[in-house]
Amino acid sequence: MPGSDLASNLRETGPYHPGQWTSGSGTRRAEASDMVDNVAAKADVGGLALAYVETGAGEPLLLLHGAESHKGQHQLLTPHLSSAIRAIAYDQRDVGGSDSATRDYDIADLAADCVGLMDALGLPDAHLAGFSFGGAIALQVALRHPACVRSLVVGATPRSFASPSPFVARALAQPPEERAVLMRDASISPRAQQDERLMAVVGDLLRGRVTTPGSRRSAAITTHHLTAAELGSITAPTLLVYGAEDPVVPIAEGRALLAALPHAELSVIDDARHGVALEYPERVAALVSDWVSRHR
Repeated sequence: MPGSDLASNLRETGPYHPGQWTSGSGTRRAEASDMVDNVAAKADVGGLALAYVETGAGEPLLLLHGAESHKGQHQLLTPHLSSAIRAIAYDQRDVGGSDSATRDYDIADLAADCVGLMDALGLPDAHLAGFSFGGAIALQVALRHPACVRSLVVGATPRSFASPSPFVARALAQPPEERAVLMRDASISPRAQQDERLMAVVGDLLRGRVTTPGSRRSAAITTHHLTAAELGSITAPTLLVYGAEDPVVPIAEGRALLAALPHAELSVIDDARHGVALEYPERVAALVSDWVSRHR
């Protein structure tokens, strides 16, 4: 089964480079053709160079990746987005092609980075779509910079990362290779692990993990915590997208956000796990495209 020998692949395929895809047959560099009409560049945001890639033209949509991920997380999603969307996926600080931070930071700084990138691109406001920790940053932008947000799509995101869930605590206690296998199986169903291209992307994301105990990024992740009052003050229309079988962020978190956010809708994808937009890119892209169209 493609991906079933992930642990051995992580040992044998050599050093990781951001943008390198892995599969059971080895590695290859991601090519420009892997994303549609892509434009790769860097923008200066508060003295940090943030790497981004954009596709399409129209309504601006910033794509925010997860905690142990990079902008390549969205490469299966973007080809299915509406042609009326300008999708901008970027590497957060300390990730991929972006600069590393030289001081400690928190999620408020990551939210400010998102707004700073918008400023650098000449965007007074935009739609935001984030998955897992990316959704946490999107919510923080909506809370702290409401005028910058046209609408939100938040997927597989909890209300707080202040303390790890039982699953995450168990995963963090494992050696890196075993942890990668746990996260693979928590993110992608056994059926979908038959898809070689999907597992190439997943292998890239797992091998490129950047969050290690004690790191600045690890500390920043734990600063995401939204109270009921804070959630209730978020005015941006918000689409919540959750997998019914997600063991990392259970569907109960999506329902709690639905109850707390004043302008939210919840879409549950049956059989989906934590990697909801990875395993179901066409379905999620259709949801995102419709949401953006409704709130342009």
